[in-house]
Amino acid sequence: MRNHITEKDLFDFIFFPELLSKEKLSYLENSKDFSEEIAFFTDLKNSLQSEITSEDKELIARKIPAYKPANIVQLFPVESPKKRKVNGLILAAASENNNKPVITSRTFYDDNKAYIIKVINYENSCKIFVFSTQYEVIKNFDLIITPQNIRYHIDDNTIPLELDHNVNPESITLEFNLIELS
Repeated sequence: MRNHITEKDLFDFIFFPELLSKEKLSYLENSKDFSEEIAFFTDLKNSLQSEITSEDKELIARKIPAYKPANIVQLFPVESPKKRKVNGLILAAASENNNKPVITSRTFYDDNKAYIIKVINYENSCKIFVFSTQYEVIKNFDLIITPQNIRYHIDDNTIPLELDHNVNPESITLEFNLIELS
């Protein structure tokens, strides 16, 4: 059987075992004949599953002139206690609000705190403000609301994104310098 095993069979054994015949699969599972090759493909598969650092992406981008990496920033919510004082009493967020309009807000930060997003939900609409902590005008970017994966293109952050419905994102992604095809 050893003579009938090809390099593609070894690759398939690690990446797509369902493509192998039962005989080859059984042989490779029980034999030590190709342990080095199997270890190589196993390491390859593991390396493909690990995240590439932004520094490594920059190094790769410098070596490939036609490649311009997208700059992607992930923002996550900052949870704050939602209590307020009324006449000396502390009320929880779910307390009676005397039929006043319901307005909720949520703040999102990235890991480096370079960007802040404020989502304000009114009764039937929403405004999303995007801020740079460097006080810069951010231009030509996409805002993606997850888990719904709803994408909005924004020309610049000088005015908020206004929606005619409420959103409740778990996280928000910003994509800058979108890849342009030449």
